[in-house]
Amino acid sequence: MPDPSGGDTLFAVFPILFGIVVLIVVAGFALTITLAVVNARRLRRQGLNPLTLQSDLAARAMRAQAFAPERTKSERLTELDDLLGSGRISREEFQAARERILAE
Repeated sequence: MPDPSGGDTLFAVFPILFGIVVLIVVAGFALTITLAVVNARRLRRQGLNPLTLQSDLAARAMRAQAFAPERTKSERLTELDDLLGSGRISREEFQAARERILAE
């Protein structure tokens, strides 16, 4: 006599549901491995080591100008004078940069 609570149906459907869950988990692993390989190849083509990427990026960020200490107006004007004296900038560029620094 069939169970009126539907227990037989549950036992009949369980292997199918279990198979679907296993397929989803396997597909997730395959996708994760594929993406890791693709990203590693792309990084190597760009000359980066995927195993040290996080450290490399942190080192670059620390050397970036954004993290450099703020220079005083005096230091910036002295550098501007040196650039003009060495001929690397014109008199007009010097005046424009000087005005910008003094206006801050």
